[in-house]
Amino acid sequence: QITLTFNPWSEKHWLKKRFFDAKDEDILASLNCNLKSFIDFTIVDQDGVLLVTNKRVLFCKYKGRDLSVVHDFEYKLITSFNVKEDDYKNKYIIFKYNGDRVKITNITGGDILEVAYIMSKKQRIL
Repeated sequence: QITLTFNPWSEKHWLKKRFFDAKDEDILASLNCNLKSFIDFTIVDQDGVLLVTNKRVLFCKYKGRDLSVVHDFEYKLITSFNVKEDDYKNKYIIFKYNGDRVKITNITGGDILEVAYIMSKKQRIL
């Protein structure tokens, strides 16, 4: 058995920057929407906000005035992505996440085309 320990000895040390500092996560696009899915054996039907970041996709709900993350979707586990229209010409998003089908509907704010562009570029390519 081998054990390796290290402690950076200053704020500028490369070990601190590489292993201890959180990397920046930028919000690239957002949608006010509804999430419908069957995730981890649970039926989900929630209103909230979809945040598309440079690292992942987050579905959040408001708790008072603050957003709280409800679901976290890593790009590497998104294996398909489509924008579709219902009979009333309302656009919605469907993607496959870790084998589960996720549907984003009732989009009331945000740019669905921007979200679609970012997610389709970052999804896992099989």
